[in-house]
Amino acid sequence: MNDTSIDLSNKPDLKPLAAVVKALQPVTTALSLRFFLMGAAARDLMLRHTYGIKTKRETKDVDLAVMVETWDDFANLRQALTVSGEFFAPSGPALHKLRHASTKLPLDIVPFGGIERADRTIAWPPTQDEVFDCFGAKEEALAASVEVLLPEGVKMLAASIPALVLLKITAWRDRKLTHPGRDAFDLALYMRNYMECGNTDRAATEHQDLYAVADYDHEATGSRLLGRDIATLLDPEAVSRILNILFPEAEVDGVRLLVQQSSMEPGHGCRLVGTLCQGLADRMEKAKK
Repeated sequence: MNDTSIDLSNKPDLKPLAAVVKALQPVTTALSLRFFLMGAAARDLMLRHTYGIKTKRETKDVDLAVMVETWDDFANLRQALTVSGEFFAPSGPALHKLRHASTKLPLDIVPFGGIERADRTIAWPPTQDEVFDCFGAKEEALAASVEVLLPEGVKMLAASIPALVLLKITAWRDRKLTHPGRDAFDLALYMRNYMECGNTDRAATEHQDLYAVADYDHEATGSRLLGRDIATLLDPEAVSRILNILFPEAEVDGVRLLVQQSSMEPGHGCRLVGTLCQGLADRMEKAKK
């Protein structure tokens, strides 16, 4: 996949993000916790700042996934971050939402790891009424994270593009009726532009079979490569789980809700979802050999 380190130290508009991370790191280090940037902030970091791809819908939110073993670990983290109010303060009643004092950036801390239930979800204490799906946010995304150098020498981990797409597919499944369009638009953005994310030469040298098709399409080729790269993060059971979400959206006569919400042309949109599925299936077939 792409490089495992990115230098964005010359991007002045990333200074607020660097300030948030700089304030967070001493606390997570003291508690021996690992975290990585995900969500729309990671999308902007990877697409807009790294590869110059316009994302249109910019965000100020900082979404972080933090690996914890117990809910006490998360409680200790939150307390350590907010005890003085100098760097972070609570932002509403939700335990995972904070605000950085100096930049005013909202911070959303999503815990995962040992607190996950058998179905890869977490249930927030004390009532356990609020449930998050952590699929894609454990070894999958953390292991594939990219080290990013921000302004003022601040380093952090950010989810790779394949990991971001994996997380976005799950988010779209859960929110497709409550937040129509938002997740679908991002998925289309990734599928249509993946070849431009430093993958052209790699596709030509390491995936030559992608070009051996009668009706070559640049975006569809990138989407298939994206599917292959996502599959490297997953075991066969997890790949099947993703395919079950996407297959109905790839059929021209099927549901096509993802394509409709993304505003892609129906035929081309179905093809991109189909080639994404094909790329996922490619890895499954390769693993059998």
